[in-house]
Amino acid sequence: MTKLIAMAVVALTVMTPPAGRPPVGPLERHSPKVYDMRYEVTLSTVVPYRQDDPRLPRSPLETSPRSIEWGGVFQLRDTPIVMPIVYQGSYHAVDPDSIAAVLWLGDKQDLGLPGRFRMESGLPYHTHLAVLPIVEFTGRTVRWNVSYRMQSFSARIDDVRAAEIAWPREWPDEVADGLTPQMYIESSDPGFTEIVERVSQGQLRLVPPYLAAKDLVRHCVENIGVSGDGLDRGRMKILHGMELVGARETAKAGRGGPHDLVCICVAVLRAANIPARPVIGVMKHEKRGDKRLVSWAEFYLPGAGWVPFDPVEMKGKGLRHRDVRKPWPEFGTMKDLNKRIPMAYHYMPPRAVEAPQAPALWGWDPRPNDPPSAEQRIVISTVSRGSGVPDPR
Repeated sequence: MTKLIAMAVVALTVMTPPAGRPPVGPLERHSPKVYDMRYEVTLSTVVPYRQDDPRLPRSPLETSPRSIEWGGVFQLRDTPIVMPIVYQGSYHAVDPDSIAAVLWLGDKQDLGLPGRFRMESGLPYHTHLAVLPIVEFTGRTVRWNVSYRMQSFSARIDDVRAAEIAWPREWPDEVADGLTPQMYIESSDPGFTEIVERVSQGQLRLVPPYLAAKDLVRHCVENIGVSGDGLDRGRMKILHGMELVGARETAKAGRGGPHDLVCICVAVLRAANIPARPVIGVMKHEKRGDKRLVSWAEFYLPGAGWVPFDPVEMKGKGLRHRDVRKPWPEFGTMKDLNKRIPMAYHYMPPRAVEAPQAPALWGWDPRPNDPPSAEQRIVISTVSRGSGVPDPR
């Protein structure tokens, strides 16, 4: 594996466009760590509930959870399931030879999947889609997982040098997707343009883009309240996906979840004509030890690359009185970034698919009929494989 990752890093350093190229100049990545990651989804129309669920009759003799049917059965034909995989990001690299997928229809494994499984390319930010096609199935439960090995880097930036970089005449075509709206990031809304004008006092271009980005992010962090952990869990504390309403609704309410704060930061940066994108990935909770879906963000700085920052972690760090020319915590320099596993730059895949419950990165096209109500259950597994291979120097 180490050799494969090293070869991938060398090749992609040369060939990858700015959407995924390693940082340069004042920005660098370091301290890579290797992980095995598996992301599993179960969709079921028969859902277990605890004994005290008011929808179920209670009996003093019952000691185990009972179940209740939400709806009918899945009737699927030529149904694609898609899961994003970013082979090469600015702070991670996936070993493409390690990608694997498994599909269960009911209680039987679909042994024909390896012959149908494929990867689709040509999506924003060098994203690929793992496609798991279901030929035909009638039943109550569909389960699948996608797994791969990857390495993740930490980041640091020289704030003095970054502040010396001027606005470009035009942005590279490869980062143009970072300037357009996407689901949950409605950056074309006039309200975000008003925020940019108010924060910059109409003089945005008189400030270097790195410092302008700091001011805009600070405004969002200081003015948007955050509640909850951004995770949708059911009565049995099963992970269903992410809780978010998007940038526009969060701006109106002045409050949202952790993912919403990321969305509004990205929307404001895009409204300022600074390419930006959310990064959605997996991180182990330090105290509880469980794996959770988290978001952070990146904006593009010419002559440097994608600058990472975490507005959620920046909260409570006294940004209101910090000098934009000085280093900020979790802005450009993120020493624990190598403990995160980036998975996607979209909360839903960038194609015409849907999810039956909360957004959770994957999507499907449940042909030919509308599917019945179903519960979505997410299980994330990660195994640390130690230190990775540093970038060649």
